[in-house]
Amino acid sequence: ELIEATAKTVLQEIGVDFTDREDFSALVPRAQQALGLGAGGVDGSMDDAPSIRRILGGLASIAQGIDELRNAEGGGHGRSTGTRLGARHARLAFNGARTWCEIALDTLSDPAAPWRSRTS
Repeated sequence: ELIEATAKTVLQEIGVDFTDREDFSALVPRAQQALGLGAGGVDGSMDDAPSIRRILGGLASIAQGIDELRNAEGGGHGRSTGTRLGARHARLAFNGARTWCEIALDTLSDPAAPWRSRTS
């Protein structure tokens, strides 16, 4: 939910329209692309571009994995059964979500972020 809320905040702040019906799998990639945090948003002339693309792709995969974990094991939707996951799994999901949100919000607030030149 933290990632989804952050994605909505990013899209709203940048001025990208979205609906409340859009789910996680649509919102998160749109937010990443809008910020220039997709693989295609990396300047290909940089020496480290392949590494940065790989990291950003991994970041998108982490967000997707957290959503899948939430759907399978989360306590939402009135689930009455317990989870098979432990504290280490919770920390893994939390730290992954925190990383996604930090880079999204850092990029949103960065005055030199590439997304700013595309929207002005």
